[in-house]
Amino acid sequence: MQWEPEGARAADPAREVAAFLRRRLGGGPALLWTEDDHPDGEPSGAAPASGAARWADALRRLLGRPVEPAGELTPGEGSALLLFQLHGACQVRSTPGSDRGLRLRPGQWLLLPPGRGCHLTCRPGAEPLALRIPTA
Repeated sequence: MQWEPEGARAADPAREVAAFLRRRLGGGPALLWTEDDHPDGEPSGAAPASGAARWADALRRLLGRPVEPAGELTPGEGSALLLFQLHGACQVRSTPGSDRGLRLRPGQWLLLPPGRGCHLTCRPGAEPLALRIPTA
């Protein structure tokens, strides 16, 4: 999906995710499939660290706002929760008030607004990453 103005295509997945977040932060839940996923799911030029820390650093630089790895997937007042499915698949049920949920597949991003958390049921070998982004 094109999140930037016509003709301004993201040079790497981190830029595309940042453009998505600029448009969607403050809204309801949203799902993104990046157009050009890096084969290992890492942002271009990422420094050695955990996957969530690398993405947090890349998005923090691009957005100019705090982005941190999320230790818990509980509802956060004043912060959005961003999930990235690196490998495998997980069933995601939003909390509070879970419904059937959705299946998050490799290369997909799920943005949950403040006040929402989630419960994951993952297949063996699945590797989701979680980030928190303060919105207030």
